[in-house]
Amino acid sequence: MNPLKESIHFYARHIESLLLISAVIVLPLLLVHNVAINYVNFLAALTGAPVVASFYNLFLLLLFLTLVQIVFAKFVISEMEGEEKPLRKAFRTFWESGFSVFLYGIVYVLAVCIGLLLFVVPGVILLVLFYLTPYLTVMKQASPWKCLRSAFEMGKKHFVPILGLILLTSAIQWVIGLVGLASVTFITTSFGAVFFTQMILTVLIFPFIAVMFTMYTVKWRTELMKAIEAEKMEAERVEAERLVVEG
Repeated sequence: MNPLKESIHFYARHIESLLLISAVIVLPLLLVHNVAINYVNFLAALTGAPVVASFYNLFLLLLFLTLVQIVFAKFVISEMEGEEKPLRKAFRTFWESGFSVFLYGIVYVLAVCIGLLLFVVPGVILLVLFYLTPYLTVMKQASPWKCLRSAFEMGKKHFVPILGLILLTSAIQWVIGLVGLASVTFITTSFGAVFFTQMILTVLIFPFIAVMFTMYTVKWRTELMKAIEAEKMEAERVEAERLVVEG
């Protein structure tokens, strides 16, 4: 299984459903984020506290990112397992598990933001180690708090690939956003046009990113389960041989 190729094929096959999820879940949260950030930036300009505005922007962005991952993860997994009405199940998972993931996200993102703003490296480490928690929450159908250990073990084992994927997707989003911004400003300098273009690009790009992380998480979790099963079988074989020798 090549997660990247699978992600591209999945995105192409299910683009209508993915964009519907993005329009219903991601777009409203982006609007809330932009309204809140504009208000905070206005207050920061009056009070001379740009650091507070930057912290709030980073916090809110990562919090919403953590939250919306679960709906895409559920849709991808439902489709891969051949379940009926995967779109409905994805939305149901969001409404049923969203609050617990939101609470987890507050703690997780707050720790990451503090680490990034104060020491940078601890924030990056925390971001990577627990980044897959929302995906494992969906796969294990458990509370995010009960998935922390699994996320930590997977994040520790695949630290470099996860960090690489985060940096790669961030760079791709930045480049596409820059190209979109340049294209729009070449035609018009209207703030509304620029704002609308950035929203549309995010709605288009984020589903693919979520699909890709879901595919990688499925691959890594499958490999981990196979390794655990192999260790268990080996332990049983050794125990059986010991009993035969002793008998």
